[in-house]
Amino acid sequence: MLLVKQTAPQIKSFLKSEKAQESAKNLLWRSRHHRVGNGIISPTVSASSSLPESDNADEEDFYSDYNADILTKHNPCLVKYCGNGEECVVIKGKAVCICQRQCPKIRKVICGSDGKLYSNHCELHRAACLTAKPLFIDHSFSCSANLVPGSEAVVEFDSSQLDKYNETEWRQNSSSDSEPLRSESAFTKLDKKGNRSRADGGSNDGGRNEEEDDVFRNEMDKRSDANYEENGDEQCTAQEYEIMKDNLLLVNQVKYMHQETWTGGKEYIVSALFKFLDIDDNGLLTSEELVKVAKRENLQRITEKCNLENLITKEDIDKDNRLGTNEFYAAFSKLYSLSVVSLDKALEVNHLSARVGDNVEIKCDVTGTPPPPIVWRRNAADLALLGEDEVRVFSDGALYLTRIQLVHAGNYTCHAQRNTDVIQTHVLTVHTIPEVKVTPRIQSRRPGEEASMFCHVIGEPFPKVEWLKNDEPFRLDLIRKYDIVGNGTELKVHNIEYADTGAYMCQAANIGGLTRDISSLIVQEDPTPTAPTEERRFFAFHDWGVAVYEPTACRLYHQIQSTDIIPGTQEYVCGNKGVNCSWGQAINVANRYIYVSQPLKDRVLVISKIQMVVVDVVITDNNPVALHYVPHLDQVWVLNWRSTRDQGVKTIQVIRDASQKRKHHTVHPEPIDGHFDLVKDLFMPPIQDMNQMFKYGYVSHKNQRGLYKLDLANMRYIRSIDLAPYNCVPHSIQFSALYGFVILECEEPVTGRPTGQVLLDYLTDTVIMQKPNLFGRPFVSPNSRMVVTLDRSREGVGLIVQQVTEVGLKFVFDVKTTLNISDITFYPSRTTHGYDVYASAANKEDILFLNLENGKVEMITGVGKAMNPSLTQWGNSNRPIVASGIFGHFLVTPADEALFVVNGETRTVNCEIGGLMHPRIVVWVTMQLQ
Repeated sequence: MLLVKQTAPQIKSFLKSEKAQESAKNLLWRSRHHRVGNGIISPTVSASSSLPESDNADEEDFYSDYNADILTKHNPCLVKYCGNGEECVVIKGKAVCICQRQCPKIRKVICGSDGKLYSNHCELHRAACLTAKPLFIDHSFSCSANLVPGSEAVVEFDSSQLDKYNETEWRQNSSSDSEPLRSESAFTKLDKKGNRSRADGGSNDGGRNEEEDDVFRNEMDKRSDANYEENGDEQCTAQEYEIMKDNLLLVNQVKYMHQETWTGGKEYIVSALFKFLDIDDNGLLTSEELVKVAKRENLQRITEKCNLENLITKEDIDKDNRLGTNEFYAAFSKLYSLSVVSLDKALEVNHLSARVGDNVEIKCDVTGTPPPPIVWRRNAADLALLGEDEVRVFSDGALYLTRIQLVHAGNYTCHAQRNTDVIQTHVLTVHTIPEVKVTPRIQSRRPGEEASMFCHVIGEPFPKVEWLKNDEPFRLDLIRKYDIVGNGTELKVHNIEYADTGAYMCQAANIGGLTRDISSLIVQEDPTPTAPTEERRFFAFHDWGVAVYEPTACRLYHQIQSTDIIPGTQEYVCGNKGVNCSWGQAINVANRYIYVSQPLKDRVLVISKIQMVVVDVVITDNNPVALHYVPHLDQVWVLNWRSTRDQGVKTIQVIRDASQKRKHHTVHPEPIDGHFDLVKDLFMPPIQDMNQMFKYGYVSHKNQRGLYKLDLANMRYIRSIDLAPYNCVPHSIQFSALYGFVILECEEPVTGRPTGQVLLDYLTDTVIMQKPNLFGRPFVSPNSRMVVTLDRSREGVGLIVQQVTEVGLKFVFDVKTTLNISDITFYPSRTTHGYDVYASAANKEDILFLNLENGKVEMITGVGKAMNPSLTQWGNSNRPIVASGIFGHFLVTPADEALFVVNGETRTVNCEIGGLMHPRIVVWVTMQLQ
């Protein structure tokens, strides 16, 4: 340590220089101002001290000598140099270097060569002085690797030093005759035991005798008592409390600054500290938690005067003996200049509802001064970055949802941009106007007969259903007169009388509104035959062509032979005699056309359901197989295999204005990375009861654990979805309009080993849940309320039933069967407004029925032998089964050389239609007869 002393001649030379008097005065003032500004010690030179003035140049030497004496007498520290970590104090008129009593609160964290962390350079040098050991800066910052909360991060002020300072001040104020303390060496020497001693070999009491010791202790006790009365806390004074918080943040900063989540922000440090202290993760800190953390992490060593429990005693604003996030942030707001935000506890969860098609503005109630920028999230996704036209975050912090659909239902959270702990949750419920359909529209009966009327209701939330007669509720107390089945799905009127003539209304009401539909009953002696208003028919595609049937009597309406010439062309429907038809997939387009792909001919046929002939031929890329219809855009999407096997890369094409009477052609959507041939599979939302306008589909690439989201209206890809954390290559995908869920069946790349089920949020593409032990292909009911997963495992075949809820999929029950299930379909329930399941067997003459409400299982036998699986083509089932829709009574399933029509109400075989070679595809249509 270099010591520089100024000699008297040097001082005289300085005083003889220009403006010596003014410089001397400024030097005195700066010295005094520095001491007072830091609140350390009162200046020895009073504020009234001044230098005498002289106008006589001959007296210059006199005044120079005089001023030098005045300077060195009143502030000898002006000519005393102290090293790093030391400061000069005046004791009994002498300048003494002691270890620095307080360092400025400058935060520039450094590591010392002793392996400890220091908040700045001053603290390091001060520690070296206090311990009388040389310390250097460790630029490798290795101390942070082993530092955990509770480490001795900052060397605190030595209490023995404080006693010496207090003693000095007391001696100066009480006795001018006392022996002055020794030089700075008395404060920096250690004996062999490590105790502090004086350089002259004396004790470190400054030369006090016993009488002086007693007086000094009494004076210190008085000051301590006065300090206790002033602060109300014997140990944790306001200054010590601030030191504790500062040290606590410093330790926490070092703990987290090397983690990947480190953002460097002050709010991050405080947020991480709160989470660290909040053991039960309930957003509240209690004394018990703080005691546990302090004991576990040795955090008592952060400061000698305060402990973690003082956080509650000093910051508990609402006096509930707990600290919330608002109170915790407020505790550190001044120290770290944090943006303190607040949220009324009553507003932490906000419930709101909207109807499909509405526009909604949601305000965030998180406030602050100044008002902080607001971040909106859904399932952890930042909505401002979503790029959705219907979901926008505006500069005023409000969230705007336009043209709301069912997929927008769910939770939205908002918080300040730099504070993720104070969060408000908005629970949005989306409802629809109920839809009601009844059948028959009109019927005529004789007196004494019985009449039945059926009602199917759709709505969210599910409406209350009741039957009325001529706007009046039924008198259900009339025994054996009226019988309501299920939840209003069927009304039976027994022992009909003339008075029963009238309009019978099925009424459904929910928050979205009230809807009715009418079924009229006419009672007369000679009933007038009532012609049906509509009729169900089905198209069956087989090796020799197309056949159209009516299911009740199993009557053939029309057939298209494979050797027929397509009208307006010179081409055959399939080929010359002896050439079998090859059908990919067929779909109903707007109940006007049937689109069916012919992979081996690279085309799609358009068949009119009225004329029952091919009306258009659409040329495609090689091997078109899968077809998907998007009603609200009137598009048919085509997936072309480009090979006879489901392997390699594929292409996608779109047929626009698919239901219009015109010549159709295909267009390609925007390619991915400039290529049209990167596609492995195309996943499109199906047509469902809720009439949800799905905007997006998904595309997968071979062996890639992810998806590409496809904007259907603009026919372009908008973003990719990473599924690598879930080891998921999508094998099949289903959509639920309710709550906007996307259910993925996942498998490993290359090996194809199943890896479970993943649930995505359709709006943000974030993963909501993963079920790694749930294997199999999911099927979603048309009302989006149930998911049935078909699991073909080595242990057997299972049907796992889950219910769609606002938070995900909830397990209901599962069914194990020895039946090797080939395909399943949903059939409208006769006891609820939901659906039941029918499943066909791949190798037996059986069909399984499953009631989704109660888990009841029945078997329908005698439905013929299925086609050999080796004869299946283009990924189709060897035994598909198809239901006829709402109010339809039948299901159709092909056998090897026949079609079986099953009555879904009685669960019996209605008829067998033979003479067909390998029927492969069945499509239902509704014929309007009036």
